[in-house]
Amino acid sequence: MESTLNETRRSLALFLLIAVFSTLSAAQLQFPKDPSNIKDLNELGAQYLPAGYSNSNVTVADLQRLLRQKCEKANSGLPANQVDAGKLSGNIEQAAGQLFQCVSGLLNVTAMLDEVEDAKPKGDLDVVFERYCLRLPNMTQCLNDFNAALLPCLTREERNHNAMMKRIVGKLLDFVCFRNGDQIALFIAEQGPECFEEHKDNIGNCFQTNFGHYLPSELNVTKLELPELVLDSKKCLDLHNFETCVLGHLEKCENITPSNIVESMFRYVRKETNCQQSINRETRESEPLSLRAGASVNSVATAAATLALPLALVLRTF
Repeated sequence: MESTLNETRRSLALFLLIAVFSTLSAAQLQFPKDPSNIKDLNELGAQYLPAGYSNSNVTVADLQRLLRQKCEKANSGLPANQVDAGKLSGNIEQAAGQLFQCVSGLLNVTAMLDEVEDAKPKGDLDVVFERYCLRLPNMTQCLNDFNAALLPCLTREERNHNAMMKRIVGKLLDFVCFRNGDQIALFIAEQGPECFEEHKDNIGNCFQTNFGHYLPSELNVTKLELPELVLDSKKCLDLHNFETCVLGHLEKCENITPSNIVESMFRYVRKETNCQQSINRETRESEPLSLRAGASVNSVATAAATLALPLALVLRTF
């Protein structure tokens, strides 16, 4: 019985992770309320970093240095006496601590999953998720406060993408809490956790295949730099391929509803990006020339018919 409960919890947590990764990961990792109390990250790394990274001896001082470098690089065009990278990075550290406190106060994932297990036999899942979704405005404000501290350390291109990133996170939260959590309640009721548990290894492989190349083979902290936070066409295609891979496995489950919900989530979020243009272009270029030609002929025929119809109607009046 305990094993079954643990599997359900892991599967539901995986769905939540995909849906609101940026928000819930902080709660699930259970960071301390004051990050300055962390002296070494080896213990966290052993649990959460990919294979080959767990013994990298990453310390808080390393992360602080990376963050300071990020702030310096983003403001390199300004006179040195106008930029205090240490203060800017310190503001982000403080804001991160406040974000962790906020998320932990609003959402205890372990407690929520216990409530879900208790509510399932009674059919009261909607009651559980409604209670948590009513906290959504507070969650959004916490994320906005953290983002405000992050902005001064972003490059111009990153700032251009930042508004889109905020919309994406907002849409993810809106999707999860649509009609006070109906989507998650339906996901659970239609054997979503069981479906995810069945294909958790495949989903992990999908992630590794499409995003593994963004991680260096070895984590050399002294040479590491934080990447730019942009969603370019390459990342758009990686996300699309990840989506296709995940859905391909979820569709094999006995119940198709979980796959449909996850697909709806991807589409819902994609509307807030420019990714569809990149996806369409890639799909178009991968088609055989015969299909492209056929599509062109069809497009011309459709255009001709559209123009001919009103002309024919006009001629009939004479």
